[in-house]
Amino acid sequence: MQNLNKEIVGIELSGGKVLKGSVIDSSSDIIVIYNGNMFVYLPIDHIQSLEIDYDNEDDVQQPSERPAFDSQVSSNKDLTLTNILSHAKGIYVEIFVTKNQALHGVITSVRNDYFVFESPIYKTMFISTKHLKWLIPYSKDQFPYGLSENEFLSLSSINNQSLNDTFESQFDQLRNQLVVLNLGKEFSHIGRVITVKGQIIEIQNGKSNSTYFNLSHIQTVHQV
Repeated sequence: MQNLNKEIVGIELSGGKVLKGSVIDSSSDIIVIYNGNMFVYLPIDHIQSLEIDYDNEDDVQQPSERPAFDSQVSSNKDLTLTNILSHAKGIYVEIFVTKNQALHGVITSVRNDYFVFESPIYKTMFISTKHLKWLIPYSKDQFPYGLSENEFLSLSSINNQSLNDTFESQFDQLRNQLVVLNLGKEFSHIGRVITVKGQIIEIQNGKSNSTYFNLSHIQTVHQV
């Protein structure tokens, strides 16, 4: 990947999304591209394929500045997903996790295998790190949905709740709570957490029927 620096590339991600941009930096963990407007941080694990766009038909330009986290990431070894998430704490970002919807908000905590994301739409969300497909830092003083900082804070639910280190143990704290999984894409993704046993989560829907989910395939969870 390091040989691709400054090349214009087309990248296909898991789920069929395609992004184009100029390669700014890369490591064994992450590739950073500039799409002409924003810096996009892409975990390598979600890249299905990559092609050099020699013709640059979309006329992608080189950036006039360095990425937001350049000063904190001093070497290629520091360019890891965990480090980028940690540097992104408190910065307004766009992230893409599920198949068809980007999320806008701020990362408030980074744990072993998940992070906490505050959204003015979905409030506090717990997001599995391995399902993160991209992260885009906002420009300085830019806020989601055109909100002011005070408006954002009033609509989100940022608090100092206790957090466990793993996604599984955090799920265990949600037993008997009403939750939405994966942004509620399916009827069965909305309900009450009944049991958490290892990788298996039991959710009871509105008709009191249980569905059992593999924790590995749960991308996001937030309380109702």
